[in-house]
Amino acid sequence: MQKYDVVLLVDASLSETNRKEVVSEFEKLIKKGIVHQDDMGLQQLAYNLGNKAWNDKAYAYSYGIQAESEDLEEIKKNVLYNKAIKRYFIFKMEKNDAFVEFTKVNDELKAIIETWDAKKLWQKVVFFSDKKNEKYLNRKSVTMLKKYITRFGNIKPREYTKNPVGIQKKLKTAIMRARELGFMAFKK
Repeated sequence: MQKYDVVLLVDASLSETNRKEVVSEFEKLIKKGIVHQDDMGLQQLAYNLGNKAWNDKAYAYSYGIQAESEDLEEIKKNVLYNKAIKRYFIFKMEKNDAFVEFTKVNDELKAIIETWDAKKLWQKVVFFSDKKNEKYLNRKSVTMLKKYITRFGNIKPREYTKNPVGIQKKLKTAIMRARELGFMAFKK
């Protein structure tokens, strides 16, 4: 069995009862494999989903599951034709990756960033190189990932961030996944 992180972006214009029905149907589908569950709530996305200008909000739900490849095909089939689900993503997790909760991680990171503002500007802070901060290297830690993006929307190079090669690759992956979900913009 492989660990996966399944993310659903559900239409924000649905009523609460309809949204709960859609989510409960999905949970029934993967009931046997759910290990963790995270309701991220209503999210303001960085870009519109589809061709409508007002379609930039969605309810995000994240599930940590254990499944086989056949189960994933069944999940994809059932989610693909559901009009209430605007987007879905299935991310394969490594064996040492831990499932993190969106609100908990962002609250912790906001407190850390506030202490950064108290430091002088010329002091470089290498955040992800520290072993205790490696748990924050995830697509859900949007507040910290924004610190590693230039004003034009490019990922800061390794020479500037002073990250080791492995950490820089994980950082790039986390930023790209956050962009796919719509939590961060591709370009400014």
